[in-house]
Amino acid sequence: MKLLKSIVLCLFTMMSFSACSNVEKQKEGINVIDFKNPKKVCFGRIEMSVPKETEVEYSNFNYNGSDLEVDESIKTYEDYQKLVKDKIQSLKSEPHETEGTLLKNEMNGPVQQQDRSISHIIVFRANKYTVEAYEIYGYLYLRSGKMLILKSGASNDLLDEAIIEIQHNLKSIKIRSNKEETQAGLCWREFFILDDMSKNIPFTGGYLHFRFPSYPGVRADIEHRVRLESDIALIELMKKRQQELPAIVKAQMKIENLREHKKVINGLVGEEVLNHVSERAHFERGFEDGSWQYLGDLNNDNDPYIQFSFESAEMTNPDESFYSMISQKNVLQLNDFILNSIQISPNNKKEK
Repeated sequence: MKLLKSIVLCLFTMMSFSACSNVEKQKEGINVIDFKNPKKVCFGRIEMSVPKETEVEYSNFNYNGSDLEVDESIKTYEDYQKLVKDKIQSLKSEPHETEGTLLKNEMNGPVQQQDRSISHIIVFRANKYTVEAYEIYGYLYLRSGKMLILKSGASNDLLDEAIIEIQHNLKSIKIRSNKEETQAGLCWREFFILDDMSKNIPFTGGYLHFRFPSYPGVRADIEHRVRLESDIALIELMKKRQQELPAIVKAQMKIENLREHKKVINGLVGEEVLNHVSERAHFERGFEDGSWQYLGDLNNDNDPYIQFSFESAEMTNPDESFYSMISQKNVLQLNDFILNSIQISPNNKKEK
């Protein structure tokens, strides 16, 4: 009996040690990411440093009521003119039930380059039955492969104001400088939106996604926008979400809290939560899931919301075990490298 107890205790000790040590398990052939010569990424009013190899992907962006999209297929000014002309002709040929055609109005925009208009505004109904609202498209051709379409809308009574807003937006956008910007504004992809913060203009922003070729399955995301009334402080939000997990998930998954604290990054007072997640009764590596959040100011759109999210594994097959191929030490090193570099861009560091 004593022998059996000794064997069980020994096995339990070995299993516990294995479970603890598995967090530093790393798939063979994976090398530590190179942090030398990082690159700077600018997004909205903030910037951060990431390893040079980082693959950066931007979602669409919203500024001052306009959704920004890029049409990279437009390579020449003639292509741009044809695109606008074809859109106008298409709307003219589509009948409206009471207003003749879908087209309400079209006009040159406010931006010119080399004595020619490189912007255009088109106002139209969404379909033949719509009578209470308009779609407004603004086109801006800056250079080959860099044509923007700004999409917004307005009710009938606010149409004039909406046209003034999209004219303002078109005038505010330029190609980003190779040097650091000196004027206040917002970055998105290769573009820069001039905004001196004097008018407290809102932006619902977008997302930034990072992937790392050296670390398969690891990803980081940044959400950046004005603060909303529905936003909840991160620690409170995470506790609420854990409480709402289905009982079967709680029974299957073990969540170990690694960090849960207030964290100030370059003057931004935020909160960080970082967990290690693993399957109970399994001794796989598990994975890390973390976030840092800066709420911003609900009454000041120039002091926007920031959330940095990090995952060390990506689920590709729900039927397979879900674990990171990178050791916890290397994962946390990457997480902290990017997170601790987040700051308000120098050109936006004005009194809030």
